[in-house]
Amino acid sequence: MFIFRYLRFSSIILSFLLIVTGCDLSVKQQEKLTEVEQLYNQGQYQNAMNVARFNLSKNPQDLASIVTVWKIQVLQGTKSTEYVQQFYSQARERVLDYGEKLIPYLGRALAEDPYNTVRLFALYCLSEFEDTLSSHYIAKVLEPDYELGRKPSNVTLDLLRTEAAMILGKRKYTPAFDGIVALTKNPDGEVRATAAMALGFLGDERALPVLEELRKDNYTVGGSRWVAEMADSAIARIKRGQK
Repeated sequence: MFIFRYLRFSSIILSFLLIVTGCDLSVKQQEKLTEVEQLYNQGQYQNAMNVARFNLSKNPQDLASIVTVWKIQVLQGTKSTEYVQQFYSQARERVLDYGEKLIPYLGRALAEDPYNTVRLFALYCLSEFEDTLSSHYIAKVLEPDYELGRKPSNVTLDLLRTEAAMILGKRKYTPAFDGIVALTKNPDGEVRATAAMALGFLGDERALPVLEELRKDNYTVGGSRWVAEMADSAIARIKRGQK
C-alpha cells in the first residue's frame, strides 16, 4: 500500500513538472523572433518586406509583419523627424485598430531598432495606449543606459527623451520621476524647460524643490526666462493638485 501511494504521488509530481515545463517552453517560444523580424534585424529589408507581405496575405492580423512593414516604410523615407510625424499621422488609425497587442513589437523597436526614426515612430505609436505596459516601454528611454541606434538621422537622444517625458508626465506615470528630473540638469535650455513642464503634469510633490531651483534658470527665449517660467507654471500646477 505504501509503495502504491508513493508511486501515485510521484506520478502526480511528474505530471505537474511536465505542465510547468510546457508552460515555460511556450513562453520562451513566444519570446523568439519571427522569421520576418529576424530578416529585418539582419538588414535584409527587401526579403523582410517580401516575407511580411506573404504573411499578411495569409493572415492580415500578423502583428510582427504589420510592424515590420511600418518600420521599413519609415526607414525608406527621408530619415527626418518631419517624415516620421507625417507617416505616423497616416498610420495612427491603423495602430488604434490593431490595438494593444502591438505594444510588445513597438516596445522592442523603441529599445533596439538601429534606426532612430523608427524608434521615434514607435514612441509615437506607444503614446496611443495609456496603459502600464506601454508606459513601461516608454520609460526605458529615460534610463541612463539608453542609447541611440547606430544609424544616423536628425532624431536626437534629447528629442526622444523629452517626448517620452511629456507623454509620461501627462499620464502621471510616477516611476518616470527620476528620469524626468535628470533632464532638468541637461545643458540644453529647451530640454530643461520641457522637463519642468513634464514634472508639472506628473504632479509629484517631490518635484517642488527641483522646480524651485529651475526658477533661478536664466535661459531666455524671445526675451523671456523660459525655463523659469515653465518651472513657475509647474509649481502652480502641482500645488493646485494638492488642494
